[in-house]
Amino acid sequence: MASVRRLAAIMFTDMVGSTAAAQANEGEALQLRDEQEELVRPLFAAHQGREVKSMGDGFLAEFDSALRAVQCAIDIQQRLYERNSQTGRSPILLRIGIHLGDVEVRGTDIVGDSVNVASRIEPLAVAGGICLTEPVFGQVRNKVPHSFTKLAPVDLKNVKFPWEVYKVDLPWGEAALRAPSPPSETARRLAVIPLANMSPDPQDEFFADGLTEEIISELSKVPGLRVIARTSVMRFRSTTKGVSEIGKELRVGTVIEGSVRRAGNRIRVTAQLIDTGTEEHLWSERYDRELVDVFAIQTEIAKEVASALHLALPSAPVAPARAPPNLSAYKAYLRGRYLWNRRSNEQVRAALACFEEALRLDPQFAQASSGIADCYSILVDRGSMTADDGGPKAKAAAERAIQLDETNAEAHASLALLLDRNYQWADAEREYRRAIELNPMYASAHQWYYMHLMALGRREKAAGELDRAEEADPLSPIILFHRACHSWITGTDAGALAALNRASELSGDLDFTGFYKLVFYASKSMNTEALELSRRLIAAGNGPYGETTPAMLHAILGQRAEALRELEVLSAAAKDRYIPAFGIAWTYGVLGDADRFFEWLFRSADEQTRSPFEFVTFPLFERMRADPRFPTYLRRCALIE
Repeated sequence: MASVRRLAAIMFTDMVGSTAAAQANEGEALQLRDEQEELVRPLFAAHQGREVKSMGDGFLAEFDSALRAVQCAIDIQQRLYERNSQTGRSPILLRIGIHLGDVEVRGTDIVGDSVNVASRIEPLAVAGGICLTEPVFGQVRNKVPHSFTKLAPVDLKNVKFPWEVYKVDLPWGEAALRAPSPPSETARRLAVIPLANMSPDPQDEFFADGLTEEIISELSKVPGLRVIARTSVMRFRSTTKGVSEIGKELRVGTVIEGSVRRAGNRIRVTAQLIDTGTEEHLWSERYDRELVDVFAIQTEIAKEVASALHLALPSAPVAPARAPPNLSAYKAYLRGRYLWNRRSNEQVRAALACFEEALRLDPQFAQASSGIADCYSILVDRGSMTADDGGPKAKAAAERAIQLDETNAEAHASLALLLDRNYQWADAEREYRRAIELNPMYASAHQWYYMHLMALGRREKAAGELDRAEEADPLSPIILFHRACHSWITGTDAGALAALNRASELSGDLDFTGFYKLVFYASKSMNTEALELSRRLIAAGNGPYGETTPAMLHAILGQRAEALRELEVLSAAAKDRYIPAFGIAWTYGVLGDADRFFEWLFRSADEQTRSPFEFVTFPLFERMRADPRFPTYLRRCALIE
């Protein structure tokens, strides 16, 4: 069916403070959301607009007239102001953004750059306010009984060209802003900027990075504090950016910055808590201690930050994690985490040796055992080790970590991921939920739980977990990659490519990001871009799917003969050594060879090296999912009875 393009005024609305309200009282939050929908929905039709879709606590709507869109927005805000003015009622506050431009109609949905621009305009509006772009302003000035104020220039995320933005000067605007809302929600969203290494030995960078990660983990235990994950904050190591700019990029209200100096068994840590809006120092402290007291320092920082942000500590106060009696064990663990976070196969194997050394020096060190589980897990995931070899070792290490410290959220999430691969779905879900209960801001737990739920077909709940993963780690390339996958799976190609482009900005193209960007280029017949990217991916050697990557790339590009030659070599090699069946099945699926696809797909199910997430959800395999043999695969994965 051919797509249709047309000029439209696009409106985005969003309910302010809904996340915080849901955390405080989920029942009341849902009631307010329902009431908001009842108030807003009829006004679209009243102004000859069309509701395109509801997005939980907001709407996307289109109008054939910029004037009607603005009049509708004013009507919405007036109705809500009148409703909020009634005493004893929790306020409903919306932000509204409007843009005028071309859209592409796909079924009942609309896509295109103009939709993206409108979505970026909406967050610029204040609570109870309306923002619009220059094209809309040009159509409506002198046609509505309100003045306009031009905003200061601002860069819009994922928007190539700058837009001039105006706000509508509503007469009740100031009153709406005075309506009660969670005043400290933004302040309690916090990032720990990597501690600067001030030690004489530059090799101690691993110690500063490790201590940063430990402080993040400790702060995550404080109820009400939303702490950004290490993946995002590590991008600001040695940054020249100011705290206000960092705050905008990470969408946080406060940051902790500081330094660490280690000399022998002495340590000095400085830390300060800064408001990103005012750049005011809310708290600062210096700790001069013996290295053995490093865990106590982390706990003290958590308590001081909680106090500065007026947060109550749990009824059982945050207790220091058990410091290993052997400081060499702790240093080996920190070096292991430093290496593991770099993720190449060589560095992961080096990290494994560090974690094993830490556990040898201190057999009760739960975090080291959790690190061992993570190493084996990623080596299996990347085809560097068979599931038969690495899987049991990973599972034993994760279970041991939990036995040593039941409150270790990372170990619960790692065990859940392994249970997913073994198709023990109910047990995996229990572990994901426990990990998230222990640390609601553990991004990987939300990301992996998202894949788990998608494989089970629970897409609505999965979308919420992906949102929470992105909230916890907004600059994570792998989470942005999954955002792209989700957009692709749900039919929003423009959103998928936007997320992939953002991931590329952060990590480059030579990983899953580039691989799936090539899929999109090929699917959109962007042949020049596809060939240029494929040359770089092939030159980089084995990519995200190991030895099977080249064959998969040729299949994506429609180079059937080349892909089949690669598959012939891989199939022969698989007789003598381990070649992941997943990648071979993937390639035959893209080539449309159903018989060979299912032959290798069933092998993949038996190998249990990867989640069935891709085969069950990706549009690439839609045709194969219609084959009568596909339910057999689902049964082998225990997804159906």
